[in-house]
Amino acid sequence: MRAFTMYHVLSISLVSCLLLILTGCWDRTEVNDVALITGAAIDKIDESSILLSVQIFIPRTASSGGMSGQSANVGNQASFVSSAKGANIADALSHIQEKLPRKLFWGHAEVFILSEEVAKDGIRDEVDYLMRAPQPRERAYMFVVKGKARQLLDAQSMLERNTAEVMREVAKSKLSLSVTLADLAQMLVDETGAAAIPWIELLPASSSRNNDKLPSPVIGSAIFKEGKMIGKIDEFTTKGVLWIKDEIKHAVITVNPTESFGTVSLRLLTSRTKLKPLIKDGKWSINIQIRAENNALQNSTSLKISQDPQAIKIVENSMNKDIEERIRVALNKVQKEMGADIFDFGGTFHRAYPKEWKLNKAHWGEIFTNLDVTINPHATIQRPGLTSIKDVELKEETGK
Repeated sequence: MRAFTMYHVLSISLVSCLLLILTGCWDRTEVNDVALITGAAIDKIDESSILLSVQIFIPRTASSGGMSGQSANVGNQASFVSSAKGANIADALSHIQEKLPRKLFWGHAEVFILSEEVAKDGIRDEVDYLMRAPQPRERAYMFVVKGKARQLLDAQSMLERNTAEVMREVAKSKLSLSVTLADLAQMLVDETGAAAIPWIELLPASSSRNNDKLPSPVIGSAIFKEGKMIGKIDEFTTKGVLWIKDEIKHAVITVNPTESFGTVSLRLLTSRTKLKPLIKDGKWSINIQIRAENNALQNSTSLKISQDPQAIKIVENSMNKDIEERIRVALNKVQKEMGADIFDFGGTFHRAYPKEWKLNKAHWGEIFTNLDVTINPHATIQRPGLTSIKDVELKEETGK
């Protein structure tokens, strides 16, 4: 009887403890109590203050198809933009919070946009806050914009709910440089301290739009050294950077074979870049080996790439020349003129020659600008396609 009673006492105590655990989340935050930030922009006001702008999602717009009485800059979009001045991001964010009845939440932020002024002044403080704060997403994409960064958040989109989603889709497409917050933070703390971020501009909108600016596709890259923007490169040069960094995933390459009039367009299927460093007799050099497989999209030349192996070889050689030219342009601009190792050549030598790297790390800037780089592209056409209509027409005309 005594054991039975003790058993019941222990059972009741255990159930009581479990009931305390099942009382619910006392500190929960309902979705109706938060303001979801989808994107943020940072502009420079003066030497001691910045302007933080956040794009905030409007839930009822998505369900009701629009809000009567919306301000002109919101239009039919499902978001609005709020800004505040502050000494830094944390200070400005607190001032934005004072204007809103809901608690700001960074967890859905998809893009962070920096103005050119902020980028040139230095971005280490901004990246430090975004990495230190618990809510901002490390997978959010980074951009540098010419002019005012807030204007990009204010712009409207015909296809997406807001411009933050537009820029996210542009970054995800991998058609140009794509850099997340985590990527940028890693580049800034690497041995070389150099970084590259997608560069965009605002284009004039058509007269039928309410906004006077619209976001353009990524048109280049902003180059950073020691946390500050030192210049920018165009889209053609950026493609060379992507080849070197093994980050080119989707591309259509159009070449002009010298042996025939016209062009051939190729779609990139797979690409692989290997960097092979070498230190010999005190001379530092690196070899870039690229293997790219493609299929033929369009052929406007007289080359019969679907029938003649020699014609395929001509087109492949033309693509090899195109790849090498893009890489040479990127090296001349970034390596020779800017001296910014955004290619991570330093990390490659560090892994291959740790002892030599330790002895020469302090002089890497000089070594990098004088580094001998050889390029060995090897492009192949895996799918030349069937006989084209043009081949049939040419055969009928010549009677062969």
